[in-house]
Amino acid sequence: MMRIVTTLTILLLFSVKAFSQGNIYDDFSKKDLSKWIWGGIDMKYSHETDNKENGYVEVFSKAPVKANSYIGKSAKYSFMMFSAGNYVNVMLQGVNNDATVKIELLYDIDNNGKYNEDKDIMLMSKPIPLNFSGWKEIKVKLDQDNFKLISKFDDDFTVTEEDAMAIQFEYESGKSYKEKKFETGIALISEIPNKETLTPKDSEQTSQQKDKESYFDAKNYPNPFNPTTTISYTLKEGTNVRLTVYDRLGREVKTLIDENQNAGTHTVTFDGGSLPSGIYFYRIKTNDKTEVQKMILAK
Repeated sequence: MMRIVTTLTILLLFSVKAFSQGNIYDDFSKKDLSKWIWGGIDMKYSHETDNKENGYVEVFSKAPVKANSYIGKSAKYSFMMFSAGNYVNVMLQGVNNDATVKIELLYDIDNNGKYNEDKDIMLMSKPIPLNFSGWKEIKVKLDQDNFKLISKFDDDFTVTEEDAMAIQFEYESGKSYKEKKFETGIALISEIPNKETLTPKDSEQTSQQKDKESYFDAKNYPNPFNPTTTISYTLKEGTNVRLTVYDRLGREVKTLIDENQNAGTHTVTFDGGSLPSGIYFYRIKTNDKTEVQKMILAK
């Protein structure tokens, strides 16, 4: 659920209190845009001195923007951890016109330093209206109701257990946009923890439900892990077992087990020390059953 809190004045916006909540990833207190890239629009600092009391970054177009058009995007490339269920928090300047911004978290799954639609993951928020004056603090809960997961693979929100490679802002004008230059601003990027937590009873029920979903009672601990994790599984009868680890692109990483085993619980250690951070899968295959589980290597 998105909450919008209107600040009363620019002075209040840049008060110490505004910068004290959550994990701050950019408060624009330093004149350094080296980790930012942009296209279709321009960015610059609003001030000549380094101080967080009155500094923010201006986002603007050089030419007038027409209605129903794509304006441009800007992105901060710096590793940031936004956990599912918490709030992505940004301070934005309104344009007092029919325009929107989408907040996007980019995950570099193939570890090549850039976002690739065919290999990586994006979490995209619903369009956020910018048709207001002054500044507002925008809080968007990081969940499936407010963010769409974009991936070519069978991914889910466990990707939030990894660092996002970048946070991106995409701007568009609506059908009622009055043609003029586009001018907005960003003053703060942070994560605010969600104080609502599962009760111990709820956690126990969730754990039991997961166990029932696994034929082999398969699990790995710790998860996320760095660099080793122990995979455990239970066989109901003696059989041949092949346990193989794959990356999220389906490429085989390592075969851990390929032998006949007796009924009972078995464990094996997987060492990902030579591998990049990311999502991995382990597949347990017997003569009549196959099961796949997900694990996170987070260095």
